[in-house]
Amino acid sequence: MSKQDEQRLLVKIATLYHLEGRKQSDIAQLLSLSQSFVSRAITRCQKEGVVKISVIQPSNIFLNLEKGIEEIYGIKQAIVVDTEENASEFAIKRAIGSAAAHFLETRLRPKDLVGVSSWSSTIRAMVDEVHDHNLKARGVIQLLGGVGPNGNVQATILTQTLAQQLNCEAGLLPSQSIEGSVDEKNRLLASKDVADVVSQFDEVDIAIVGIGILEPSQLLKTSGNYYHEQMLQVLADRGAVGDICLHYYDVNGNAVFEEHEDPVIGMDLDKIKKCPNVVALAGGTDKVAAIKGAMTGGYIDVLITDYPTARLLVKN
Repeated sequence: MSKQDEQRLLVKIATLYHLEGRKQSDIAQLLSLSQSFVSRAITRCQKEGVVKISVIQPSNIFLNLEKGIEEIYGIKQAIVVDTEENASEFAIKRAIGSAAAHFLETRLRPKDLVGVSSWSSTIRAMVDEVHDHNLKARGVIQLLGGVGPNGNVQATILTQTLAQQLNCEAGLLPSQSIEGSVDEKNRLLASKDVADVVSQFDEVDIAIVGIGILEPSQLLKTSGNYYHEQMLQVLADRGAVGDICLHYYDVNGNAVFEEHEDPVIGMDLDKIKKCPNVVALAGGTDKVAAIKGAMTGGYIDVLITDYPTARLLVKN
């Protein structure tokens, strides 16, 4: 058999498979070949350049930018949503929330325990965008105290809503995020209702978290779960650039409070780092330093952010 004869057969098989959409079994029957021969031929066609597969990337999909973030910071996946340079905070959160809902809908397994840092308007946008009624999880638990000092219970409602969408039970953390003192925090951690949820932190399969900066978000201000000026100055003096679950870290991702100083009831940074899948929802160019610190510290596996912020993350 000459080279030309062999190539003729490869082109014939490639045309039937790629252009006419024939199944391998049908091609084998049509050409009186074994199916294994057809399968090997299709593989050869790609290796030898008979078939060239190209992916057409729409202008609002940023695969190269996502790959750049993944390589620079060593995270599993970056998802960059399309937003305008001057997009409003609401538009950014809605776009990130939609992408996060799709991520959850396509990755969630029935055996997964989902943890949610529920004092986040971006996570709330994600919850609003979950529309698959067939989703199932083992449970949803709060990763951060869900009661505001002024009686605000939005975090509790968010957790319950997500649990309903995932057809599972909600594990609520009945405490404030920031207690009045470390002693008060330890007293609450010893109570059964709080201890039952905190004991499950090590079992979380997917942690959905926001990334904060020193200036508290409007949601936190409304709830009362935030540090006031004197403590914010202490954090700033120690080099804090951002927080996850109200545990603050510096540009290198190092915690700025020792355990004995931290009055926050929530999943701590060490446990976040050990969680197998931490999905961070964070957008806005004011959060670049906080996002960088979180990725440098190794706390994030998946980042969902907006295009202007993503471009700044890959700049030196």
